Amino acid sequence: MVCGLQFLHGRNIIHRDLKPENIMLDKDGHIRIIDLGLAQDGVTASDKIYGAVGTFHYMAPEMLLKIGYGTAVDWWSLGIVVCRMAGCPPFYNGPVRKMAQDAIISEKPYIPSWFDADLKDLVKKLLCQNPEKRLGVCGNIREHPFFSTIGWEELEERRAQPPFTPRETVLEKQHLQWPEDKRALHPVAEFSYVSSSWAR
Repeated sequence: MVCGLQFLHGRNIIHRDLKPENIMLDKDGHIRIIDLGLAQDGVTASDKIYGAVGTFHYMAPEMLLKIGYGTAVDWWSLGIVVCRMAGCPPFYNGPVRKMAQDAIISEKPYIPSWFDADLKDLVKKLLCQNPEKRLGVCGNIREHPFFSTIGWEELEERRAQPPFTPRETVLEKQHLQWPEDKRALHPVAEFSYVSSSWAR
């Protein structure tokens, strides 16, 4: 995810909707950031853009406050994703939007005690309220101690072995293949917007 965000930001693109649903694995188990529908391109390091878009619980404080933002919003979302992957939302995650917004803007994130020291520090620096001091914008995130075992060049060149590889049978989608002895139907074959029961 770090490589993906740095790739986008290096091309002046802000994703603006990083969340687990927009992070997929390819057939080899490498991470892919998908759904650039809300992405904004042409944003340089000195630019600020406006507009609260994306998934509410993953939005950075500056986006919610509508004060203008840059690439730091993606690093904030990454911090939320890391916590959500561990099953622990760092802020109020209920349906009351005002409570969620107040928590994101003014509260310190909840970081589980069982996170190791490096992971706690990483999350705190990603969820820094000040976007100018947020890790990813301020400092090289690759140099954070949490990533000390990562060979970045090997990872970018896809030579690193992912910890998980999707099963071949899932990728082949055999359960979706139509039997050869039956005629395949178009997904909307014999469908009509006009029902015979509506005829006068």
